[in-house]
Amino acid sequence: MKYEIDFQFLPKGASQTEEIGGIADLVLGEEAGFGLIPSVGDYVDIPRSRMGERENYRGKVCRRMFRYVLGYCYVRIVIEETDTASWTDVR
Repeated sequence: MKYEIDFQFLPKGASQTEEIGGIADLVLGEEAGFGLIPSVGDYVDIPRSRMGERENYRGKVCRRMFRYVLGYCYVRIVIEETDTASWTDVR
C-alpha cells in the first residue's frame, strides 16, 4: 500500500485550516520507503520556506483522517497551534 500524507495547520483561534505544503507533503510505501505518521497528541514542528521567508508550523496533532482508495491510503493530519512556551521543554 502507498501512503500520501497531507499536513494542515489550524492557527490558534481560527475555525479553518490552512495548507502547509502541496498536494502530498509526504509519500511512503513501496519504492518510496518507510516513515512514521504522527499520532493525535504528538507535537510537530514543520519548517517551510515561502517566497524566501522561513516559517515553522508548530503545534499538536489534533486530528487524523485516513481514506483508502485502490491501494492508496490518503492521510490528512491537522496540527493545531498551541501555547507551548518553549519547544525545548516538550518531551
